[in-house]
Amino acid sequence: MEALFGLLFVAVVFWWLARRKKWRTPKVLPSSQGKAPKAEVRKPPIYTRPRAVQEPAPAQRTSMRFAEPGRVGELFSYGGPSSGSSYIHDGSFAVIDVETTGFSPGKGDRVIELAIARVDKNGRIEDEYATLLNPEGRDTGAVFVHGISNEAVRKAPLFSDVVADVLARLDGAVIVAHNAVFEDRFIAAEFARAGVTTPPLPALCSLWLGQQTFDTPNHKLGTLAQHAGIPLVDAHAALGDVRATAALLPLMLDRYEPVIGFGHDPARGLFDPYRLGAVNPMTRAASLRKGTDGWMHSVMSRLPISAGDVSDAAAAEYLEALAVALEDGKIVGDEAKALAKVAGRGGMGAEQVRGLNERFLELMREAAFADQVLTVGELTELKRTADALAAPGYFDDLQATVTQTYVPAGQETDSSTQAAKTRKCGHCRTPGHNRSKCPELN
Repeated sequence: MEALFGLLFVAVVFWWLARRKKWRTPKVLPSSQGKAPKAEVRKPPIYTRPRAVQEPAPAQRTSMRFAEPGRVGELFSYGGPSSGSSYIHDGSFAVIDVETTGFSPGKGDRVIELAIARVDKNGRIEDEYATLLNPEGRDTGAVFVHGISNEAVRKAPLFSDVVADVLARLDGAVIVAHNAVFEDRFIAAEFARAGVTTPPLPALCSLWLGQQTFDTPNHKLGTLAQHAGIPLVDAHAALGDVRATAALLPLMLDRYEPVIGFGHDPARGLFDPYRLGAVNPMTRAASLRKGTDGWMHSVMSRLPISAGDVSDAAAAEYLEALAVALEDGKIVGDEAKALAKVAGRGGMGAEQVRGLNERFLELMREAAFADQVLTVGELTELKRTADALAAPGYFDDLQATVTQTYVPAGQETDSSTQAAKTRKCGHCRTPGHNRSKCPELN
């Protein structure tokens, strides 16, 4: 029995070895004996329709966290070290800043304040524009940061109302902004809402430029301004940030060793001239301080240099508010803030406010001379009011009449009328006209 099992085991082993050899031996067809096997050739798949030729994708405007030289954002194309064939700018810059309801235009955040200053390469301001903007139902957001409430923008113009004024100040200029990517995204979104399309606009990020030129712990606008000795008293107000950036710009350009170049020259013909000034801006005087120059000086220094024409209604409202504020001969903090709000609603800049203040002073002059006598008390009151309105020396052309007694009409003496006859301009000291009508100021 054991011998039988042994023979069976040996037979199974030989069968297994034979099968293994058969598996390892490649099969050769009779027709291919003696010939080398052909390499397999893979044929391309056949499509039912011809495949379309793919064109190279056009360059896309991209979002980025920080400005990068040579890159194109949603609206701006950023300058940097010149490559030799770059456009070198020698014209005006448009320094721009916005205050917004939040951080994401893609999630519906809006611009609620915008300021632009046209400056030359030396930082000299040629023109300023600033306005609050109505976000069309969007809450203004962090009031504790920018100080702009929902009520403050309720009657402000829409961005689409002032888009021509914005484009006019960007026309032919290189745009400058601190952390320009933020302005890039928001202004691009507002342009899109207003139906405005533009080519990429050359821009320079002062945050990037500050990193190249200032050795400071960080490169926030406030830090750079403090390091350079530039006042920034109204941070997070669009106009205050614009002025600080404009003052820093020539310092940074002087310190930057390579020449800054741009991918192309500025766009021109961006705006419709017939739409300029169609809607008056709503200006804002933020962070008022009395300081050493008084409340009125603070109001005018926080407003843009100039704005649109003042309507008769706005002028009357301001003069009435001014008369109420000056009943005690001085202006205090709450009165200054109230006057600033009236001026803002009327779309006034510093020049418009100064002009209305001088109109008020001229009305006081005429009232003082109504009886042809200017007393010492009246002259003191005139000069005190001029000082309160940031116009010291406005009445330096006046002298009190010699007599202080009442003189009936028609019985004036030469000495009592001498002051009225020899009044001189408070600016040029020329007799015959008042300061408000001085040829040198008009």
